[in-house]
Amino acid sequence: MCCLAGFATLLDSGAVAVSLPALRAHLDATPGQTQWVLAAYSLGFGLALVPAGRLGDVLGRRRLFLGGVAVFSSSALVSALADGAWQVVAARLLQGIAAGVISSQVLGIIADRFTGVLRARALGAYGVAIGLAGVAGPVTGGLVLGLAGEETGWRWALALNVPFGVLALVGAAVFLRRDGARRGAARFDLVGLALLAAAVLLVLIPLVARLGAVGAAACVVAAGAIVVLLVRWERGYARGGGTPVLVPELLAARGFTLGAGVATFYFGAALSANTVLTMYLIERQGLSALQAALVLVGGGLAMAASSGIGWRVAARFGRATVVWALVAEALVVVAYVSAVDLISGPSVLIVVAALSTASGVASGLVDAPNRALTLEYAPPAANGVAAGFLQLVQRLSATVALTATSGLYLARPHDAGGLVLALGLCLAMFVVGLGCAVLDARRRATRPSSAEQQVTKLTLQPAP
Repeated sequence: MCCLAGFATLLDSGAVAVSLPALRAHLDATPGQTQWVLAAYSLGFGLALVPAGRLGDVLGRRRLFLGGVAVFSSSALVSALADGAWQVVAARLLQGIAAGVISSQVLGIIADRFTGVLRARALGAYGVAIGLAGVAGPVTGGLVLGLAGEETGWRWALALNVPFGVLALVGAAVFLRRDGARRGAARFDLVGLALLAAAVLLVLIPLVARLGAVGAAACVVAAGAIVVLLVRWERGYARGGGTPVLVPELLAARGFTLGAGVATFYFGAALSANTVLTMYLIERQGLSALQAALVLVGGGLAMAASSGIGWRVAARFGRATVVWALVAEALVVVAYVSAVDLISGPSVLIVVAALSTASGVASGLVDAPNRALTLEYAPPAANGVAAGFLQLVQRLSATVALTATSGLYLARPHDAGGLVLALGLCLAMFVVGLGCAVLDARRRATRPSSAEQQVTKLTLQPAP
């Protein structure tokens, strides 16, 4: 049930990517509205993760899982029936919040019930579900657009995840064990969450609105001031006995913060690269939604396959697995830019398809292994919060990266220049993520703590 629910929440991204040109045309969406359609889901997803993770730690995960799936499926239907672009944005924001509730429970359940190699296996299975969703989303969305036509096909594409949500709801009601007694009072850092949301929105506004240099600078300065205020608030909230959004125990663990850095920059870059490539193939290369999906389908299949074995590779090579996989991701982006710039005609489609497959292999060796290596540093009583925080930084990164890269692409949609700029930003993010992974690998090699030695022992133990 956990993998099925994760599949449903991640199916959305691929389906929306291939249906976005049709949605933009038939709802007469402006570039800013188009950016918000992409960003709203990730923003809601990210902001819901930490409070939902805390609720799961305290109240139990089953009822939150069920409620999240119900709201997720309902809001997907609302977005599919929308009459205007802003209605789609609002519905996708609500859908993202529900997806965040679901995801924090899924990862919390895995963290609660598994450790060491078993946790790595469970996260590997979750990674397979992610890879399969990456395949099914764009391919099924493209097929629906082809069969129903662009005028109504984008609506069916937005509702693709509803049947999977219904199956997850029924299965969880029957098979997911009931929650035990409450494990304490639920206190939420609503002020911290509001400050974090305000800072993210202030960063997003210059990316979707033409404010000019002065307006953009003012937004950035205001965002920085809010971040300073957020840090001060979080320290005081923690001293008062609350559980802040920025959990001190997690931020104090060097292994967790570096792993979170890897997750942040990798996830935003990978999701954004696939999105702008899909738009490029449809709008610049003249492919149908299904044809564009088939060009990139190798990436999802390869990620599903490599996620299934990623835990074995990480168990043997540790953080080096993630380091070299991120090197491969960066090289793939360089090759994308070179192919778009130097190759013309059908040959570029063959090269892009091969590069997408290579990127998928690397992604499977980054995502699940990095989660396993990072979550080992979470305190046992805060597994839900730790899993939620890890996804929070990923989703906030995706929100900003999707907004920025789509803005760069939409500024020059009729030539390769916009795509090259967008991919250049993705390359920079991969490089920063790689730097975090290298720092963590060096730290583990030179100054292993007793906790890290225990992690290694657990990770390398054979399965019972």
